[in-house]
Amino acid sequence: MMYSLNVNSIRSLIKKRGKDALSVLDLPRYTRDHLDLRALNLSTDLLSGLGRSAIEQIRDNGDKVGCTCLMLSELETLDMGSAKESVGDAAVERMSRVIVAGSVLGCNAVSLRIDAPDNDEAFEQVSDRMKRVLERADDVDINVLISPNKGLTSDPDRTTDLVKSIGGFRIGTLPDFQSAHESGDASHYLRRLTPYATVVNASTLAFEEREPDEEAMKAAEGLSGLDALAAELEAMDDAEIPVHVGYDLEPMVGAIKAVGFSGNIALDYRGDGDGTLGVLQTRDAIEAALMSLADT
Repeated sequence: MMYSLNVNSIRSLIKKRGKDALSVLDLPRYTRDHLDLRALNLSTDLLSGLGRSAIEQIRDNGDKVGCTCLMLSELETLDMGSAKESVGDAAVERMSRVIVAGSVLGCNAVSLRIDAPDNDEAFEQVSDRMKRVLERADDVDINVLISPNKGLTSDPDRTTDLVKSIGGFRIGTLPDFQSAHESGDASHYLRRLTPYATVVNASTLAFEEREPDEEAMKAAEGLSGLDALAAELEAMDDAEIPVHVGYDLEPMVGAIKAVGFSGNIALDYRGDGDGTLGVLQTRDAIEAALMSLADT
């Protein structure tokens, strides 16, 4: 397995102004230098207002530092199940534009959330419209992943039925740890969806506070901006395994491992506080779970 950064984890940094501001164009270098990750996942809203040349610059910056854009996610739910043809056509066209942007970024996947009720009529509408989306994806060699959402895709078995109905080797799923937990049976949820996934979204909510090394914290005094952040991260006790609060990560990691998943784990910290630290803790917790599972 390899890891990538879900950029939403550090969204607060992108909004900052001043000398320590982080632009979208800087994300590949930040991801490589501060998180030691070689791939990232962007959402479409972060590209708002950017022209093709700026999007190409993100790709080129990633190539220079060895941190590529793996996936582009459409955050707005798309009404693929609407009974109105004009609404469904607009959803297909929107996803087609996302596919083009993902291609310019050099992504190998895009993702979407589908707005549709769970009934047979909507199922057929979604299937037909997603087949049109897949035609666009085939043209630029990009996979299309379905993210969980209320309604038609809230149940993992129903989602896999939809994937099979759409057909083709470019359609897949984007399982999510928090959604797995909220389903009531995280293991079943992940075991059903992960075989169709090239990316699993390892979402986390919070970690128990870790005590920093006092001497290392003193060394960080007087620093500011990213230098201060780096010093604070180094002050944490690396030997202490982060404990996730909200749900147990090990059974989830065990579920995706049990079905032979060898793709990309997107680190997605959704909690309060420092997102960079949350991402690092997420990776450490997942690594610890993998080691524990290997021992047993």
